[in-house]
Amino acid sequence: MNEWEDLLDAAYDAAIDPASAEIFDGLYTPKRLQAMLEKLLIMSVTQDFLNLTYTNSQKSLPGAIDEMLSQLLGGQEWEEGK
Repeated sequence: MNEWEDLLDAAYDAAIDPASAEIFDGLYTPKRLQAMLEKLLIMSVTQDFLNLTYTNSQKSLPGAIDEMLSQLLGGQEWEEGK
């Protein structure tokens, strides 16, 4: 177990309710939204982002974050400003 696992798990659980209110104007209940999400994938990607803080300098971190964002689903469109 890494040092972030418990904190990330708690943050994920705390984020479900507010996210359900924001996504598609509250169309999904927290329980339904949680069923739609792949928690393990989200936790893995989150850990990858955290790992960037250990492997990049303060100067190179923003570029490394942008690179990871561009590789996520919809990242190409985000990078192109669509």
